[in-house]
Amino acid sequence: MSRNIKQLKKTAMKTSKWVLLTLALFIAAIGFATETPKMNIVANDNDKIMVSFESATACPVEITITAEDGAIMHNWRTESPQNVVNQLLNLSELEQGVYNVTLNYGVMSINRELNILRNEIKVGPPVKLYEPYFCFKNDKLLVSFLNVANKNVFLNVYKDGEHYNGFTLGKGLDIQKCVDFSMAGKGKYEVVLTDHFKEHHFTVSK
Repeated sequence: MSRNIKQLKKTAMKTSKWVLLTLALFIAAIGFATETPKMNIVANDNDKIMVSFESATACPVEITITAEDGAIMHNWRTESPQNVVNQLLNLSELEQGVYNVTLNYGVMSINRELNILRNEIKVGPPVKLYEPYFCFKNDKLLVSFLNVANKNVFLNVYKDGEHYNGFTLGKGLDIQKCVDFSMAGKGKYEVVLTDHFKEHHFTVSK
């Protein structure tokens, strides 16, 4: 009986942790919604786009353009925290196709799809992105992620450049995963969470 009670207590503690993590993510999402920085993209006739950013709080800003296969085609970042950015990007070397423009603002991001056609550049609506939560403790990695795109999310683990383990986390809004490293050898592991828009990296050291 006492063993069952202890097990129930452990299960309840684990459940409460996941609930708190989920609640924290939703609180962060609400906060981000009320303080969303403005990001605008204007295309001109010379294969160039103007990326404009404005926020009440100065923060490091990074702009990344990626292809559909995840390859980074362009990367630019500010040298110091800024609350206003106007950056002209030349796309003349990019082939026709669909790309993602991601503006990283602190620990959050805004993504806009870019469709480069023969005679024009179409810009999709902004999508707010949220960084996943990683916590490594007692040989277990806890991962929590708010999947706003509702597309498949993947988690892969690498050691010394070799694939060690991988998981498909599904399309749900609230992603929760616990990865057991108790049987893993000593060393550093690179954890890569991939959503519809970008990759998120975390390092586990044993």
